[in-house]
Amino acid sequence: MTRVVARAPGKLILTGEYAVLCGAPALVAAIDRRVEVSLRLDSFAGPLAVESRAEQEHWLVRHPEHEELTGGDLGAVLAAVRIATAWAPELRGRGIEAHVDSSSFLADGKKLGLGRSAATVTAAVAALLAAAGHRDRQETSEAAIAAHTLFQEGHGSGADVAASVHGGVVDFRRSGGRLAITPRALPPGLHLVVGWTGESMPTDPLLKRFAAAASSRQPPALADLCAVAEQAAEAATLADAEGFLVAVADTAALLERLGHELDLPIVTPALARLVETARRAGAVAKPSGAGGGDCGIAFASSPAKVEAVHAAWREAGLVPLPLAIASEGVSVESRAAPPSEVTLD
Repeated sequence: MTRVVARAPGKLILTGEYAVLCGAPALVAAIDRRVEVSLRLDSFAGPLAVESRAEQEHWLVRHPEHEELTGGDLGAVLAAVRIATAWAPELRGRGIEAHVDSSSFLADGKKLGLGRSAATVTAAVAALLAAAGHRDRQETSEAAIAAHTLFQEGHGSGADVAASVHGGVVDFRRSGGRLAITPRALPPGLHLVVGWTGESMPTDPLLKRFAAAASSRQPPALADLCAVAEQAAEAATLADAEGFLVAVADTAALLERLGHELDLPIVTPALARLVETARRAGAVAKPSGAGGGDCGIAFASSPAKVEAVHAAWREAGLVPLPLAIASEGVSVESRAAPPSEVTLD
């Protein structure tokens, strides 16, 4: 019997929303909230048992390869099992018991928009591959991105998974089937500030609506978003704080414009309020992720301005989230003996 525990961080999209789906770069930060997947792998054939702490549910799946993929923690684990068994056939048919704790990604049962599904898939894939003796970080990255693509029915870029696997800030680019993931950092002097609107929006339906609308309308704002995403990535590469802030402000305006052009609720009134409130407090802000609710982010030039943004958000009915960039990506711990950290190469 093999026991492993994997923990994977969530993410925030700093720049590049929607543009990343067209081959432009996205800057993505791993954040210090983690999904934990505790896995027990039997040496004999058996079903898949999944327990979700966040959803307070338990499932027993006799044939994971034939089970319909759903949302939530069960769907994330099913997708991970299917891809991991393709990577490591020795896993196929063995009894698996998975306990998933993604509760830190929710507030009062509502999702915060911190990449819960990507972190869950990443942790589950890493645990399964490690149980089969596969601990290469690049292999974990490719398998986790494939599993999350399966989970999202082909939608999404995989940028959130890249942050969960590698940690820190990454420059993520996807052109055709080729991926490029490069470590980056925020330009010096900038502080990341995160706020929650109190509204949740599932990412999948928004991405599906975007794909359907963009294929027929070719919105001008999307081309502009791609250009600004390139500018943001270059500014991060050059440690150019001023250029980066200009790109962030432009991204916020273009996301709103894209929503109008495609009739998508990308920038909701609450997100618009978050952005404007942070601007009045002396920071530069934007929605983070697909939009429709969830989180927004701001960049402040001093701790005093961070506090000013927090205070302004609270007054506006928004919720500051105490988050920091997580330097470490997914980790795997063996529980067969006294706990010992296993480093992915």
